[in-house]
Amino acid sequence: MTRDLSPAEQQVLASITARIDAIVALGTVTELTATTVLNGPGAAPDYHAFHQRFARLGQRMREVTFVVRDDLPATMGANTVITNGAVPSVREIQLRPSLVGPGTRGLTNRVLTLVHELSHSLDEGVGNHPVKDYAYRGGWAWTYLSAELARNNADTYAAAAALLVERSENAWGEYQKFGQLVARRGLLAKRSGTTTLGGALAWLDIMVNRAWVRASDCEGFARTTFSEEKWTTKPEWSDWKRYARLLALENQLVSWGYIAQRTVRDGVAVLLPKDQAVVAKLFPYLSELKHALDRIVPVLAEGSGRITFDAASGALRIPRGTVDCAPLALAELLLDAVIEGTAGLAEAKPFAQRARELVRALVDQDREVEGQGIATLRSVFAAVPAVQPSVAGWAALAVELDAVVLSDMRFRWERLAKGTPAVLALPDEPDGHVLIGLAAYFAEDVEVLGAVHGRTPVPRDDIRELAAAIKQTALHVTKVHPGQRPEFEKLRARVEALA
Repeated sequence: MTRDLSPAEQQVLASITARIDAIVALGTVTELTATTVLNGPGAAPDYHAFHQRFARLGQRMREVTFVVRDDLPATMGANTVITNGAVPSVREIQLRPSLVGPGTRGLTNRVLTLVHELSHSLDEGVGNHPVKDYAYRGGWAWTYLSAELARNNADTYAAAAALLVERSENAWGEYQKFGQLVARRGLLAKRSGTTTLGGALAWLDIMVNRAWVRASDCEGFARTTFSEEKWTTKPEWSDWKRYARLLALENQLVSWGYIAQRTVRDGVAVLLPKDQAVVAKLFPYLSELKHALDRIVPVLAEGSGRITFDAASGALRIPRGTVDCAPLALAELLLDAVIEGTAGLAEAKPFAQRARELVRALVDQDREVEGQGIATLRSVFAAVPAVQPSVAGWAALAVELDAVVLSDMRFRWERLAKGTPAVLALPDEPDGHVLIGLAAYFAEDVEVLGAVHGRTPVPRDDIRELAAAIKQTALHVTKVHPGQRPEFEKLRARVEALA
């Protein structure tokens, strides 16, 4: 259910609007070109066309309707709702309560979320909303999009906004995405001449993301009703083309025995409530697959055998003998491993017997516009030949993957230690609650550090720097949360024990 914004939430939204206006003003053609966000494979990027869209974001803030949705799925910070029909239109943008909640910290990150959603609302001609979701800044597919597809990708607008703000504030790295995945993705892109693993992970990401989006569409279609007259003459619908692929997916679920065919009751064609409930389980399952991809830790092994995925640790064990294939073929093997590794999750169990076919069907029956874009991108991936890494090269890549994770961790911890005093100075109580979560943030990384050290010993100087970052952060946090001192001391001791 949705609700109107409260007066306090409207004030926060007004602050976000002002911030978006300021960012749009920074986005000249020259400045947007300098971000290089469109510099992917293929034809030269058109930053003039990108600028024309970017310049309209502030205007769209004043044109669309905003509502708060308390039960927005955890995988969404906000959601742009576009109607199904002959002439699609933006109905509303749904906001997570925290997006317009109190607190001054993180306003720019909230702005970036809204920039992403606003780009979906941009229209070019009646019913044409060209900006879709193909790749995300924190995912494996980022930087693999063609220039044209990147211009039609929502997170590209958020990425450009982030870089514009960093440049204007002389704060490089403040709003970009960092972390293990981003570090590994960057290295694999650089090593594309010696392994297709980076491209395979990118295509895997694209497939699962599109299936995730389509699962959400299926849920909405399952709730849609049609008059008996319209249902029986569906080839004549003016908007039939828009519904045909969704009906094909529905019929596929019927053929697999997951649901029954629609029935006509009182002149209306509907799916029974129990069948709607089954379709509604698709999105949670695909959300778990999407989350699994975000947690992938490539573990490169010698020899042959099957690729395996451990859902608990995120470890994706990849024997060298399995990667002597092109990225599209390798992506299929990776998908099989992730599906098998997550089969024990509660969300996966309803679809366990047909999970692989289900993901493929969702991708094959994508929305028309997005499907065309993905098909074009697929041809780019298909042109990449297979590569067989050498024994020495595969072993060296494993060491490099651990090294970039360590480098990323040092960068993030150092920045966090330096930035903690600024958080302490913020006046709003919700901002102070951020400090409480820092110990858990470090704890997650310490687990990663231990795993890296088990494969590739961490230099003592790096261990000392990391321990010092925990100590520096703890000195500030424990001034207001003294009860967290033992937790920080344990974390520092665990890091120092690696020396």
